[in-house]
Amino acid sequence: MQSATNPEDLARSLHSPVAAQIGAQLIARGERLAVCETTAGGLISAHLLAVPGASAWFDRGVVAYGGTSKQDTTGVSASDLRERGAVSVGAVELMASSLRTLAAVTWAVAESGIAGPQTSRRSVKPAGTVCIAVAGPSGVVSGEYFVPGDRAEVMVGIAAKCLELVLEALEG
Repeated sequence: MQSATNPEDLARSLHSPVAAQIGAQLIARGERLAVCETTAGGLISAHLLAVPGASAWFDRGVVAYGGTSKQDTTGVSASDLRERGAVSVGAVELMASSLRTLAAVTWAVAESGIAGPQTSRRSVKPAGTVCIAVAGPSGVVSGEYFVPGDRAEVMVGIAAKCLELVLEALEG
C-alpha cells in the first residue's frame, strides 16, 4: 500500500525559516516557549518541533479546540470565554498569559479562530478570522487578523502568522 503523503514533501512543508529563527533566539537567551492552538490544529507546534534541537526551548504544545479544553489546558474560566467570546483578542490574551504561568515559560502564544466553512455557525465573524496573542516578559502583544482561503489554507496561514508574531515579539 502506497502512502497518501510523500514523507519528503511533508518534511519540506514543515521546514520554516521563521521557526528556526525563533529557536535560535530562544536557545541563545536560555528561554522556553509554550503554544496553545485551536484553529491551527497542531501546525504551529509541528513547525517549531521540526527545528533540530527544539527540546532545548520548546516546552509544550496544546491543541485546545473546544471550550472545555481551553479551560483545562490554560486555566481560563468558562465565564471569561463566554464574556469575551472564544474568538476574541481578550480570550487569547488570557489563554497566552495563563499558559505562560501554568507552564512556567518565558513565552507563550495562543490563537483562536474560524477555519470555515461557515455552516450552521453562530459567529458573525467570517471564516479566516483569527485572534493571536503572544505573552512574554514585557506583557502581551495581540491582534485580530484575517487569513483568506479554504479550511486548510486558513489553518496553514494561521500557523505562519503565529510564528511571525512570536518572532516579532522576540525581536522586541
